[in-house]
Amino acid sequence: LWTALSALLFSLMGYRTTQALARFWEGTSLLHAMRGEWFDSASCLATFSMTAKKDKSKEVTMFRQTLLRLFSLCHGSALDEIRDDETQDYEVLDLEGLDDRTLRIIDDCKKHQFNRVEVILHMIQVLVIDANERKVINVPPPILSRVYQTLSRGFVHLLSAKKIRDTRYPFPYAQLISVLLVILVVSAPLALSAVVKDPLFASLASFLPVFGMFALNYIAEELEMPYGDDSNDLPLDKFQKEMNSSLLMLIHDCSDHIASCASRAKTSYAGLSDALQGARTSMVVDARMSWDPRRPATERRRSRRSMFVEARMSRLSEES
Repeated sequence: LWTALSALLFSLMGYRTTQALARFWEGTSLLHAMRGEWFDSASCLATFSMTAKKDKSKEVTMFRQTLLRLFSLCHGSALDEIRDDETQDYEVLDLEGLDDRTLRIIDDCKKHQFNRVEVILHMIQVLVIDANERKVINVPPPILSRVYQTLSRGFVHLLSAKKIRDTRYPFPYAQLISVLLVILVVSAPLALSAVVKDPLFASLASFLPVFGMFALNYIAEELEMPYGDDSNDLPLDKFQKEMNSSLLMLIHDCSDHIASCASRAKTSYAGLSDALQGARTSMVVDARMSWDPRRPATERRRSRRSMFVEARMSRLSEES
């Protein structure tokens, strides 16, 4: 009887642990996918407005600034919505910079029982249509429709993340595991003391399996809900900070820089092949020097130079 109950408990614990780890991994994957989709939308819209900067500089600046704040607020509201306990306290890029009517509409979402993320996404779509009508964005409709697709995919990822928050591990399974754990606590010492005669070994044989089962159960319970405020939950505040840093990049002075090749660039097949071979040889030499145990640690760290540093040094040597 003890063996049958233990086997049932072990199988249930294995199933719950597997499901908990899958939920945790899916939870972080969905949040990264959501952020990627929405940042891609913001980046495309900022790029689409670049051609209008010469004639409509003020309109383009206002469009980008509004877009920046709406995406930051949308992403923060989405992360707050999937929390185990909504706080409405998250980092937003200059929320006060939005106009009063927009702030009032967003603030009244709870009163009208509107979903805040849906309202902000609708605002973004309206803003894009208005910018397209005023030629602030001047791209063909098939290309502009890609922005709506990425916005939609990001919202689908959010709904999938909410599924993890709203759908907990089935309660009957959790109760059965708890009952079986109590039975194991009582039956394990009785069953093992009849087989193991040494009191010390019998105590260890009883304690370790029970301790392992309780530990696995608590770990699974902790991982099943990854959107909380515990130390083992996903760092939602960090995700919001990373999104804000990415959005700030879109209004940097260098955001509209058009990259090009310098006059020193190697354009022939032979020249590029030689340069690639030289870079590979240099990387191998640097790797060997950095991992040479006979050299002091400070010198090994000093030998690991960034490829951008190498490019700047090469350019300076050519200019001198």
